[in-house]
Amino acid sequence: MELRQLKTFVTIAKQGSFVQTADALGYAQSTITNHIQNLENEMGVRLFERLGHRICLTAQGKALLSYAEQVIKLTSEAGKVIANPDVPQGVLTIGTNESLGTYRLPTLLQAYRKAYPKVEMVLKFVNCDAIYDDIRNNRIDVGVIINNKVWEYDLIAEDISREQMLFLAAPNHPLAQKEKVRPYDLAEICVILTEPGCSYRLTLEKFLKDFRTTPQSILEASSIETIKQLIMLGLGISMLPRFTVEKELAEGQIQPLRWDEPIPNYTVQLLYHKDKWISPTLQAFFQVVRTRQTDDGPATHQLYP
Repeated sequence: MELRQLKTFVTIAKQGSFVQTADALGYAQSTITNHIQNLENEMGVRLFERLGHRICLTAQGKALLSYAEQVIKLTSEAGKVIANPDVPQGVLTIGTNESLGTYRLPTLLQAYRKAYPKVEMVLKFVNCDAIYDDIRNNRIDVGVIINNKVWEYDLIAEDISREQMLFLAAPNHPLAQKEKVRPYDLAEICVILTEPGCSYRLTLEKFLKDFRTTPQSILEASSIETIKQLIMLGLGISMLPRFTVEKELAEGQIQPLRWDEPIPNYTVQLLYHKDKWISPTLQAFFQVVRTRQTDDGPATHQLYP
């Protein structure tokens, strides 16, 4: 198995065409065909099949793709590190959820880019379960998550901050007028849930299950901004981190409910594999995060200003 064969394989998977791959890599089409035939013969499987006018991966090809991408990425990084061993550079892939990626990470990424302009940053929005998988399969270098404390045998989780969770409604919502909102009150209203796999949803579903409460109706939305709009229109209540609604709270567009039960705070955590090679690029990212945490005070509320 040669690196050039893997590069050809990955390019065909993305282009869906032997002809376009030959143009992209500067090879004759016969060379492209030869690369794939040799790779398939060595592995003893078919990697592609033709569906109409498009070339598609077989099940075995799909299984190989992520490994091939990792080999290519690591080979590229190795060459750069060997040439400049102490200079952060190359690609840094960060996995996070929408709320942190929208409201917390931009200022940190700005500080990192200013300090290390040679690093190409890739930010992926995925839920917590997917981040665990992506770290284990080396599809991302590091995760920044907001969740209960992570205890996974093969992952290292470093606490960054504690974040307050709130039950939220429009100021004119019936529950906003109550002195105390109890779990059984949710049976009379619509509850707005985030997407499946999101930690906020899991906590809210646990509340409903623990108190044996079934909402009058449920709305599901994958976007925090959409959920905020639904809340402000009075269509239901939801639970979100305080940092996602600071502006709306200040402007009186959204109101925290006087919830009668303890609401668990979440922890923002850096997450990476225990066997991950800590490259200069990744080490620099850790340092920027830790420096911002120190500058902003104890990790009891916000990650960044």
